[in-house]
Amino acid sequence: MRTNLNMSSLRLCLLSAALLAACGGGGSAGSTDTALSSDTATTYSANATAIGGDTGSALDTALLTTQQLAAVGPTASAREQPQALSTGPLACPGGGLATLQISGSTPPSQLNRQLDAGEVYQVDYTDCRGALGQAALNGSATMTVNSAGSSGASVTLASTNLSVSLPRGVVTYNGSATVQRSVVADAAGSVVTTQLTTPSLSVTTQFNARSSTFVLSDMNITRQATWAGGVLQGVSYSGTHTLSASLPNASFSYTVATQGSASYSGVGTPLQGAWQITLPRNLITITVSGGTATIAIDEGKDGSIDRSFTVPVGQLDANAG
Repeated sequence: MRTNLNMSSLRLCLLSAALLAACGGGGSAGSTDTALSSDTATTYSANATAIGGDTGSALDTALLTTQQLAAVGPTASAREQPQALSTGPLACPGGGLATLQISGSTPPSQLNRQLDAGEVYQVDYTDCRGALGQAALNGSATMTVNSAGSSGASVTLASTNLSVSLPRGVVTYNGSATVQRSVVADAAGSVVTTQLTTPSLSVTTQFNARSSTFVLSDMNITRQATWAGGVLQGVSYSGTHTLSASLPNASFSYTVATQGSASYSGVGTPLQGAWQITLPRNLITITVSGGTATIAIDEGKDGSIDRSFTVPVGQLDANAG
């Protein structure tokens, strides 16, 4: 009898343990609907550190290249249309071609080879590069000049399949953003500060032999680039944006905020800084230093780190897009 009782008790314990495991017992509350895999957290971190930064570089390049195009044309011989000036193909300073159509303002202003408040530039780019060999531009953009001066300009940029070739790959934009660019120069070089804001911008990336489309919204980021001898020395970013996507293997929407200023190399690789990703049920903090990224996950957003791990920064580059 005692043996039978002991066997019955053992079976009951094993059954209870199985039921507890099936129901998620023994872990933190809600773990089954808040857990993130390390692979997913790494991909989120890769896109959080890449997409906003690359967009800052791309739209800064578009504004700078258009300023340089305005400086080489049109001329007084350009064909004048009612309320607009058009150019034929213009040689871009760093190679490629572009055409401009300028409206708004006055005919003398349209011919002064600089951006002026109230002007609207319709630009079509074909492998067009700026004077310092910036990223190649393809597609179309309309830039409405909000303000302009000797040290910078502010434009509202509306893009139509505007593709920019960056070191990480090609990024294509559809939608609008406000780009405000200012330059402070001295004997050592220059510091370029660009602020970007947008309510919503479609971003298609072609990174690492794959294509993905995201929506970048509620963006307010500031990019600061340091140049010396015509060479980009480094870039820093600060600010926030929301990144959303519906991909074949995942759908997500999260907010990204830098924790202070994050620094990047001239080719867009994160060097140092911290970012926080806010998901509906989780927080992810990414800290980059010394060539590695530490990814810490707070499941349930209760203020405690449930787990953390490190990956090489190169893995973030490989997972982006």
